[in-house]
Amino acid sequence: MIDQIVGTEPVECTEVVYRALKKGWEQGEPIPSEAFMRKVRELETEKAVSLSRRKYVTARECRSKLNRMRGTASLHVGTVRDLPFGLDVSADPGRDGGGAVIDPGHCLLTNLPDPVTDEESAEFAASQLIKIARHVTPVQEEQEHRERHGPA
Repeated sequence: MIDQIVGTEPVECTEVVYRALKKGWEQGEPIPSEAFMRKVRELETEKAVSLSRRKYVTARECRSKLNRMRGTASLHVGTVRDLPFGLDVSADPGRDGGGAVIDPGHCLLTNLPDPVTDEESAEFAASQLIKIARHVTPVQEEQEHRERHGPA
């Protein structure tokens, strides 16, 4: 039997994933559509949106991995897969230069429409994801972190 490398196993429908919310987002505001849209950087559109798997990363850890992120949204993978466009969540663990997994929780939201070539579909997909996303409150974030790692 070959052991699976942690973080490379398929993302199950029962899993919860997190998306860090931008520094411009404020507590109590709706989750912005750009949270679930592929980013355009210098004429090139990213292939997917980065997420974190709850089985490996707390909401607080997801948020703090990126500089000055203000919050976190959660999604149930099975519900994502039930949406139009064939959206999916795939494991994409971060690796070091030697190929060793250093971030088993990293995964990708894939099959999102391209916001450059199909802006209307990209906005629609994002709006559907916003409907199923849940904001993780600071209290929930801290409770989850304490449960997993003990008191700070």
